[in-house]
Amino acid sequence: MNPLLDGLNAQQQQAVMAATGPILVLAGPGSGKTRVLTHRIAYLLGYMGARPYHILAVTFTNKAAREMETRVENLLGQSTRGLTLGTFHAVCARILRREAEHLPFSGNYVIFDADDQVSIVKRALKDLNVNDKLYRPRGVHAAISNAKNELILPDAFPVQTYRDEVIKRVYERYQQALLTSNALDFDDLLLWTARLLEEQPAVRERYARRYEYILVDEFQDTNMAQYTLLKHLASFHRNIFVVGDADQSVYRWRGADYRNVLRFEQDFSDAQVILLEQNYRSTQTILDTAMAVIDRNPNRKRKQLFTERGRGTKINLHETYDDLEQAAFVVDTIAKQIARNGHQPGDFAVMYRTNAQSRVLEEAFLTAGLPYKLVGAQRFYGRREIKDVIAYLRLVHNPNDQISLDRVINTPTRGIGNKTQAALRTEALKLNLTPGELLIILAEG
Repeated sequence: MNPLLDGLNAQQQQAVMAATGPILVLAGPGSGKTRVLTHRIAYLLGYMGARPYHILAVTFTNKAAREMETRVENLLGQSTRGLTLGTFHAVCARILRREAEHLPFSGNYVIFDADDQVSIVKRALKDLNVNDKLYRPRGVHAAISNAKNELILPDAFPVQTYRDEVIKRVYERYQQALLTSNALDFDDLLLWTARLLEEQPAVRERYARRYEYILVDEFQDTNMAQYTLLKHLASFHRNIFVVGDADQSVYRWRGADYRNVLRFEQDFSDAQVILLEQNYRSTQTILDTAMAVIDRNPNRKRKQLFTERGRGTKINLHETYDDLEQAAFVVDTIAKQIARNGHQPGDFAVMYRTNAQSRVLEEAFLTAGLPYKLVGAQRFYGRREIKDVIAYLRLVHNPNDQISLDRVINTPTRGIGNKTQAALRTEALKLNLTPGELLIILAEG
């Protein structure tokens, strides 16, 4: 047997060895889809003679990309230098920097984070004299983000209500503020790359010819912008290998569209469909329970998940009256297990749906005297002092970065208040400069 197929079941081997052309792998949870993707890349390189330069593999996290590259190199016993492997955003960022001559911003653009983006929305609402209690900045920003994920620019933003009209006007100012600062948000990375490939046939053909093989992880979580990108990039060779499962699509709130799985079969009517149905993670009881729920969805491709891990124990369902009773039940159950069976607090994990639910649980653990560790607290890069340092660095790189300037112009406090900042912006506008450019002129005398 080919060593690149070692340890794979029959369905996984079928996927790894599939012929060229469009391929849709419908992978149930815990069915080894990352393993299949990794072995597929190694198979293309080690058996089918593909060159790393001609392969594009897209994941949804940087961690997944790093792990996949390491696994491929371990399988082959050699470097994969030249292979394009990264997130959609990372791949798009690279393309935009290379092709900036075709775009309304320069290649040294900066990327604004979520807080920066909301700051622009707040300023736009203020400039338009819009009450930010009626139009919450984060809600307005979410509407703008959704529009970008659907490849809708401000001039094409659909207006059916007065609220839509307000959002459209904010969107116009938001986008102009980004361009003035030579900045992009995360959605822009996808939007501008999709538009670039749509409007520049020569650029599209160059990348479509280069990437002979395209592989995509978590395909069910792609949005319209990402799907459009993939179609453009696969337009020449049509060797696109996507792995996903519409049953596991949980990111609709951030633009993911499970219907892309259905669109794939429509747009690539000759696609080969391969099922991965053996689960390596759960017991049959858990699989049967999950399937009993998802089978009620009439618009899905049926899979019959199975495992060799046995039936397992029954699932316990306990209903409570409110969140306080729920938290008390969780903590009491854990305390009894520790007292009766010799377990340690670290043997248990409590998962909740929203961050707001943690407070009641934390209070219950504190009351019971049970130690706990909260996962996913304040991110390092979300700390104020870290964001300040990054803002200074971004200003050095790009003096037109208005958001970074606003953040640090009076940090640490140096007597530059709101009135002085407003006067600076007004004077810069008169001279057709950005505030950063005007400050440089003043500093140079």
